[in-house]
Amino acid sequence: MNSEQLRFKVGESHLSGVLEKPCDETSAVVLVLHPHPLYGGDIHNPVVSILVDALLDVGFATFRFNFRGATKRSDYTGISGALDDAIAASELLERRGMKITGIAGYSFGGSVALRYCSIKQLDFLISVSSSLDLYLDRDIETGHLSGIECPVLMFHGTSDLTIPFENMINISSHINSKVKCISLENEGHFYHHSLNKVHDEVRLFLEKL
Repeated sequence: MNSEQLRFKVGESHLSGVLEKPCDETSAVVLVLHPHPLYGGDIHNPVVSILVDALLDVGFATFRFNFRGATKRSDYTGISGALDDAIAASELLERRGMKITGIAGYSFGGSVALRYCSIKQLDFLISVSSSLDLYLDRDIETGHLSGIECPVLMFHGTSDLTIPFENMINISSHINSKVKCISLENEGHFYHHSLNKVHDEVRLFLEKL
C-alpha cells in the first residue's frame, strides 16, 4: 500500500489529509469523512479507519482529511463549511488525475457526505450514523435528499443516544435511489462492538455494485 500526505487550502485555512492507495495504478478514490471536529473527530477515528481498510481491501484508493475545526477550533465553519472542505479535497484529487468514485462518512461526516451526494453524482455513498438535523442545518430541505441517485449503504446502532436510530429511517425514506439499511442491534454511537460488521458489510456492498 502507498500512503501520501497532501495539503490544500480552503479560504484562509490550510488542511491536510492522507491519500492511501492499494497500488500505484489505482485512480478511483473514495473520500472518507470524519466525525464532528469540535467533539474530537479527526481522521484517526476507529470507524473512519475501518471504512478506509474495507475500501482499500476492495481496491479503491481513499482520501481522509481533517475538516476545519479539527486542529484549530476557531477555524470551524459548520456543516456548510465542511461541505466546502470536501469539495476542495475532491478538486485537489481531480487535479492529480484521480476520479472521485464514492464517498463515505461517519456521524457529522456522514451528514456532510449526504450533502455532497445531493449535489454531485457518484457511484456510491456509505453513511454511518448520520444526523438528519445536521444535514438540514442552514435551511436545507429534506427534499434535497432526492438528489442522491447512487446506491447507498447506511448503518445505525439501535441504541445510539447521540444520534437516535430513527435518523437512518427518516433519511433513507427521502432517498429515491436503492438504499441498504443495516440496523446494528444494541450498538451505540461509537461502534464498540460492530467495527468488524461494518468492514464486512462495506466489502459485500462494494463487491456487488
